Amino acid sequence: MKNYFILHIIFLFGFILISLLSFSQENDLDNSLNDDLLIGQRYEPVYSQYDVNGLAINPAYTGSRECFSNIILYRNQWMGFDGAPVTQTLSSHAPFKDEKNAAGLFLFHEKIGVTDYYEIYGNYAFRFKLGSGKLSLGLKAGATYYQGNFADIKANPEGVNNDMYLENESEILPNFGVGVYYYNDRFFAGASIPKLLSYKYRASDKVMQSDPENYDFLVSAGVLIGNSDRIKFKPSFLLRYRLNNTFQIDAGGSFIFANVLWFGGSYRYDNEVVITAEYQINEQIRLGGAYDMSLVNWPAEQKVPWNLFYDMILNIELER
Repeated sequence: MKNYFILHIIFLFGFILISLLSFSQENDLDNSLNDDLLIGQRYEPVYSQYDVNGLAINPAYTGSRECFSNIILYRNQWMGFDGAPVTQTLSSHAPFKDEKNAAGLFLFHEKIGVTDYYEIYGNYAFRFKLGSGKLSLGLKAGATYYQGNFADIKANPEGVNNDMYLENESEILPNFGVGVYYYNDRFFAGASIPKLLSYKYRASDKVMQSDPENYDFLVSAGVLIGNSDRIKFKPSFLLRYRLNNTFQIDAGGSFIFANVLWFGGSYRYDNEVVITAEYQINEQIRLGGAYDMSLVNWPAEQKVPWNLFYDMILNIELER
């Protein structure tokens, strides 16, 4: 048992070590070459309902629902703005019969203007009991398919296509991420790096590397307060950080009424507020939504409120 656990630890952190060695080797290359970041390490998408859609931010969340859990999400940002980001995700995961191992699948699509990102990741978690809960070590591996339809861009107001100057691009970018997650009936806390690899063009060649400057460090936690079946309160937060001092935090909470209705909100530093609501339709199905509003003042002449965001989430949980 003990040796089995040690092998899992070595397996997970061996990947991290290899990545860091790769990073060191990349820094020794000739700095006179073009060193522009390609596309492999854009910022991780924002999820207002991160506590429900945990697999989207942390592979160690795999199996933590202790059932066959499925989440479908749709998110629309900057409503009314042509080319604004639209995101869809599908996640499925479940523990194995031995309770120690769990596996899951995460599918992602995001369209921003003329660019599309498609992702598919397999997730694995090794879990063991710790105190009153479980500690989970997670690993995910997969790839991002990037497609830029730049030939569709209009060059002038007359709508003349500029395809003689702009060409479509596409890339397949393998990647992997790691995470750790602790949970029990009333508390959860996790930390993850969703993507450890990034890609750059050097002398017109695509180069894979691991650069900590491009890591998204995500930390989340929450606690359930109250024992009454009538009302409970669940505060939580999600922190994301990059070494270039890019910082964002979501902090808020939800009131739970009769274990059927969730209603809450949060503040996203430093310019957004979020309102969330969920309804437990039956034991297997829960429907939720989030409405984000930016505090940035858009031009008064705009007829459409570009500062509004919303997402819808469907949670289906089945017994194994």
